Amino acid sequence: MRILEAAGIVAAGGQPAKDALSSIGIDVEEIQRRADETFGPGAFQYPRPAYTPDAKKALEQTLREAQALGHQEFGTEHILLGLLAAGEGRGLDVLRTLEVDLAVLREAVLARVAGETS
Repeated sequence: MRILEAAGIVAAGGQPAKDALSSIGIDVEEIQRRADETFGPGAFQYPRPAYTPDAKKALEQTLREAQALGHQEFGTEHILLGLLAAGEGRGLDVLRTLEVDLAVLREAVLARVAGETS
């Protein structure tokens, strides 16, 4: 929640969505209770966490990176490539704080991915 607030994203806690669902007879709390009973506490998360604009951009880039490499699925290597391609965001801020050379990191990840497919 603090990360969202720091990014300037107001989290409504899903209340507008809960109200909308309630208006058509869907009780989110009852769904939560039944999911917890059936699958264990925390199995059903509502509302889903909001993505920051930077996170959305990084996820979009993740898909593009996987596709550019001809991969049908994406893994952590594609997520890192997507984060690097997005060019901004908290993740890159952390890498820059750690004085990581982002261009060198990208080349290293690409080399590793190429080595895994050959």
